[in-house]
Amino acid sequence: MSEQTIREIVGTLAEAVNLDTKMVCVYGSDRKPENGTRSYSISTCLASAMYLMAKDRISGPLYAGYEQDQPFCRCMGGPAWFGFVSFDPRLMSLLSSGSDELKGCTPKYLKEDCVVTKSTICSVGKVTPLGRYVIMDCCSDIIDSMEVRCLVCFASGEQIRDLCALAHFGNNDAFGLISIPWGPSCATMVTYPAGMAENAPAEEIFVGPTDPTTKEWLPKECMIMGIPMRTARRMAENAGKSFLAKRI
Repeated sequence: MSEQTIREIVGTLAEAVNLDTKMVCVYGSDRKPENGTRSYSISTCLASAMYLMAKDRISGPLYAGYEQDQPFCRCMGGPAWFGFVSFDPRLMSLLSSGSDELKGCTPKYLKEDCVVTKSTICSVGKVTPLGRYVIMDCCSDIIDSMEVRCLVCFASGEQIRDLCALAHFGNNDAFGLISIPWGPSCATMVTYPAGMAENAPAEEIFVGPTDPTTKEWLPKECMIMGIPMRTARRMAENAGKSFLAKRI
């Protein structure tokens, strides 16, 4: 049997859980995509722009790159989470309780203190860019010559639970396949599942987000899943044999 195309994989997974949003594919390139739109022009939050694409409110592709004359996103750590620069030392204070060096910036209180913040970020390891640009597009527009690194799914809690169960169908590890990691929503969606973070386990699924700032744009009933491409392929191959196809 021939290997499923990316479109077929996405179609299989979407149909299996009755997904009513579009899945978003992520890949890297050293060139801007033809007819692409800079994500910042859609939203100052890259993750929010991807959600609008998934809801079919904007068309793709979207791209983001680190260029001196163009903003990347609204977050101090944004370019670092995509491997374009090192993490700004001030980020340690911003994510915890603040300091004098952060005049004009409101601390996030997401970490106990700067020491915990720094050690957590160090645990991620080196972040390597996918290319000069990270590109996000609806999977229905993807051709198989593109080296898609991961799929991003916006779904209800029930749909995410079913996708998690499907991922476990052909896996013999009860604990290591799915993670709810710390980090910004863009890391859950892109950095970790796309294999950009040195210490992110390969082929692991990431669910979230754990970043509370997403409440500004993400409906409270919605969750996000970032699926490495090889894992997504296995899930699609198993969908027809799993409980999802055997429901009465």
